[in-house]
Amino acid sequence: MAKRSFALAASLVAALTIWPAAADAAPSRAAAAARGKAIVQEKCARCHATEVSGSSPLAEAPPLRNIYARFAPRDLQERFSEGLASRHRDMPQIQFSDEDVYAILSYLHALAVRKK
Repeated sequence: MAKRSFALAASLVAALTIWPAAADAAPSRAAAAARGKAIVQEKCARCHATEVSGSSPLAEAPPLRNIYARFAPRDLQERFSEGLASRHRDMPQIQFSDEDVYAILSYLHALAVRKK
């Protein structure tokens, strides 16, 4: 389990390092994570827990801190960019901009680091 967590963390760090490629175009990681937190609180908190601890308001909705460990960073990037789809019929399909995806992934990475 620790090996898998390390591998996932390493993959996300690598993905965040190369995406977006222009470092001066990207906001600082902390600023991006703060923006990502605001986005997930606005768009996701109705059903999902958005903090490092706590239960999701909707029991079937996994906490976002667990989503990070379930998918490779590139898969998450793709899912957020193309529009999330779920087997849960009440989950809206939301398509995020590249900047929003970067911010959300930065926040999910921050959650995963704080969770340890």
